[in-house]
Amino acid sequence: MNLKDMECFIEVCEKKSITQAAEAMFLSPQAVSQTIRRMEEEVGTDLLVRSQKGVALNEYGKIFFDHARRILADYKGMTASINDLKKQEKGFVRLVSAYGILRLLSPEFIHTFTDRNPGVRLDYMEFPDIYIEENIRNRKYDVGFVPYVKEDLDLEYIPLFSREIFFVTHGESRYYGRKEVSVREISEEPMIVENGNFMIHHILEETCKREGADLDVYFNTSGFSLCYKLCREHEGNTASMDFIFDDMGSDDLRKIAFAEHPLWRVAAVRRKDMPLTDKVRKLIDFAVEWCRTV
Repeated sequence: MNLKDMECFIEVCEKKSITQAAEAMFLSPQAVSQTIRRMEEEVGTDLLVRSQKGVALNEYGKIFFDHARRILADYKGMTASINDLKKQEKGFVRLVSAYGILRLLSPEFIHTFTDRNPGVRLDYMEFPDIYIEENIRNRKYDVGFVPYVKEDLDLEYIPLFSREIFFVTHGESRYYGRKEVSVREISEEPMIVENGNFMIHHILEETCKREGADLDVYFNTSGFSLCYKLCREHEGNTASMDFIFDDMGSDDLRKIAFAEHPLWRVAAVRRKDMPLTDKVRKLIDFAVEWCRTV
């Protein structure tokens, strides 16, 4: 029995048909049937119940099916880890970051790292916040820079920096002259916030939940630029970090501290089960060093 046999068995179980499984695997039904029979002979019992309607797992087959799926998943994970390590040894490090993080770190972050480490080639991509950890879990990238609220048990988080989230308002708001506002107060005016793909949305929700407050969300956007545009048009208030506020040239707006001082925390993240290669370690160590000054 080999891995191909197990793949064949799983395909039959999922299709509930030897004929359909054979078509999917570009094999003849006779070849698939022979493979299943050979496996049953090897384990010493029938694994499937055969009928005119197709096939179904018996109790022995259910046990075999569960173990076969785990064995194949482990094998694919092993080969993926080996391939990832081979790429890193050749100098490739795949970096994925949430939007906005390199806005703070500045383009010089990438330039300086590559200048100091000429043997490392960065494959870099940006996505909305919620897709970063998913891309790391799925092994599409080696290291991620991500804002986070809670940690995933399968991932290692190396804190990089944090930024306070501020309330941003316009000249016609009742809060414009305030030095501080609470999340309970701002529910009296409409808010324009980034949607659930961005961690600031969840941080504000968690802060409001702790304080027993409800935000009057006028509009969920796909980015802070539209938040600021609508705020300037007096459609509502928004929230963001200081470096975003400064970059947006917000002379006509004010940033005001929340009484609760919610934080936008950012970490480098990697899979715990992946070897920490020299090139990945260099990138993480450089990021930690660089972020001490931001």
